[in-house]
Amino acid sequence: MTIPNDDEPFVRELERQAQRIAQARRSGFWHGLATVGAVGWMVALPTVAGALVGRWLDERFASGILWTLGLLTLGVSLGSVSAWRHVRKELET
Repeated sequence: MTIPNDDEPFVRELERQAQRIAQARRSGFWHGLATVGAVGWMVALPTVAGALVGRWLDERFASGILWTLGLLTLGVSLGSVSAWRHVRKELET
């Protein structure tokens, strides 16, 4: 039994078809929906956590809305950076 060489047209065609199938799976409807959901949670969770912790700190130290706004902004920023990195990684594959 001989092992096919990578230079053979049959092997190249099989590799090309496998890559096309893998690309189609990555770009399907459900994969896109999962990516949108993940990006939403990546932004929402740090934002809400920042607002809640900020609100607790404001009540504890009677500082108005200083901590709430600061930590809310920090949460949005961290969530946006995380989502941007995730989307960039998804587009590279």
